[in-house]
Amino acid sequence: MEETPVGQFGRMTVGDESAPRATDPRPADTDSRTRTHLANERTFLAWLRTGLSLMAVGIAAAGFLPPDLVPGFRYVSLIAVFLVVSGTVLVLFGGFRYVKTSRQIEIGTYEPAVRATTAIAFLIALLGIAAVPLILLLR
Repeated sequence: MEETPVGQFGRMTVGDESAPRATDPRPADTDSRTRTHLANERTFLAWLRTGLSLMAVGIAAAGFLPPDLVPGFRYVSLIAVFLVVSGTVLVLFGGFRYVKTSRQIEIGTYEPAVRATTAIAFLIALLGIAAVPLILLLR
């Protein structure tokens, strides 16, 4: 029998009816499925760590930076609230994404969250831009 190259579902043999087909949405073996679920859990934990870090930085900024850094404007408070809210959003997104991806893995219909991931990257970039004046004011 002729073998095809290794792909998403492992090495398949042409003419072998027991081999998974490219149209079969399930992984070739349970080990592959297990590894995919474990990778999904690690990804969720990364979202969780990032969200918690943003919340911690926001709380630290609110507690340790002078609130009147810019007279008449509560810049530090706004950044602190934005950090805590952003961290909360990341944790919620990670949780929802974990559940959705877990279901998709089980039925074999995984779809990447391109828009949501792009939006979160944009949010984090805004946080970085907002931090630049804060850094300049503290110098």
